[in-house]
Amino acid sequence: MTQDTTPPPPEGDAGPLPRPVTTGKLQIAPRYLLILLLPVAVLTASEYLLGTFGDTSLLVQGVELAPMAPLIELDGRYKFLAALFLFVAVTITLISMFSFELYARHTKKSICWTLVGIVGVILVSLSFSTFEPEWMPASFESQALLGENLFQTALGIGNLPGCAPGGALEAACDGRGAYFAMKYLLDHVNILTSLAAAAIIAGMVLSLAEPVGIDRSSKTALITEAMTLQNAQESTQRYLYCAGVLLTTGMVLVLSWMKWPGAMIADSDLRSAHDHVVSSLSMFRGVTYTVLILSFYMPVSLILKVRIEQFKQASESVGETKLGSTLEGFDIKRIASMEAFKSMLAIASPILASAIGSFVDLSLFQ
Repeated sequence: MTQDTTPPPPEGDAGPLPRPVTTGKLQIAPRYLLILLLPVAVLTASEYLLGTFGDTSLLVQGVELAPMAPLIELDGRYKFLAALFLFVAVTITLISMFSFELYARHTKKSICWTLVGIVGVILVSLSFSTFEPEWMPASFESQALLGENLFQTALGIGNLPGCAPGGALEAACDGRGAYFAMKYLLDHVNILTSLAAAAIIAGMVLSLAEPVGIDRSSKTALITEAMTLQNAQESTQRYLYCAGVLLTTGMVLVLSWMKWPGAMIADSDLRSAHDHVVSSLSMFRGVTYTVLILSFYMPVSLILKVRIEQFKQASESVGETKLGSTLEGFDIKRIASMEAFKSMLAIASPILASAIGSFVDLSLFQ
C-alpha cells in the first residue's frame, strides 16, 4: 500500500487566487477628462510662440529654379504622397482601435463625456491648422514660416491631371499646380490628424476609468481591482507607443512637405540656408510633439501610481500582502530597463525623427 504524497493545499497568501468577479463596463470620472486641457495648452502655446515670435511673412529673395526643377518637383511630390499615405493609414488604424475599445469597455455615460472632450480637442487643433480664424493673434499658414512665395513658385510648375482643362479640380486649382495639391491634401488630412490625436489622448485618459458597481470589501473584489489596475498600466503603455508612432509618422509627413520646394532652388547658398531653416523649424515641431506626449502621459501615470500604492495598502490591511506583487508591473523596482528605454524612446521619438530628418536629404537631384 503506497503512501499518499500529495502536498496539502496552500493556505493564506500562498493559496490560489480566486477568480475575479464579473463587473460592468468601465466608467471615467469627468474630472479626469480635464487632463485633455493640458495638450490643448501645449498646442496653443506652441502656435502662439511661432505666430508671435516667428517670421510668418518670410519672403525668400532671388528664387531661381534649377534646370531640372520639374523632375525634382516630381521627386518631392511622390515622397510627399508616400508619407501622406502612410500617415493616413496610421491615423485610421489608431482611430479604429480607440473606437473599438471605447465602445466595448465603457459605459454610455463614459462614452458621452469622452466624446465631448474629443470634440473640444479637435476644434482647438483644427483652429491652428485648417480653420485659421482671423481672431486668433497667432493665425498663420504653416508654409509662411518657410517662405510662401518659394512654395508657390517652386510647386506651381507641377502639373496635376485634376487641374487640367475639364479636370475635377480645375476651378479650385486656379493655376497653382502642385502647391494646390499640397494645401488641399494637408487641409483634409489635418481633420484625420486632429481626430487621431484626440483619440490617443482620450485613450490614455480612459486608462483611469474604473469598474462600475464593484464591492471592494471582499478578497474577490480586490482581485478584480488588481486586474483592472494592471490593465490600466498596459493601456497607458499601449497608448504611449501609439502616440509615438502617430507623431513620428506625422514628423515624416511634415518634413516631406517642408523640404519639397527647397531642392529646386538653383543657388546652392540659398538652398543651404533654406534647408537650415527647415531643420530648425522641424526641431521645434519635434520638441512640441514630445512635450505634447508628456502633457497627457505624465499626469495619467502619476495618478495611476498613486492608485496602485493605495491598492497595495488596502490589500495589506486585509492580510493579502502578496496580492499586489503577483501582478506584473506593480512594483516600480521590477520594471526592466528595456521597458523604461522603450517608454523614453516613444516619448522622444518626434524629436529623434526631426533630428534624423534634418540630416537626411529628401532629394536625389542635388
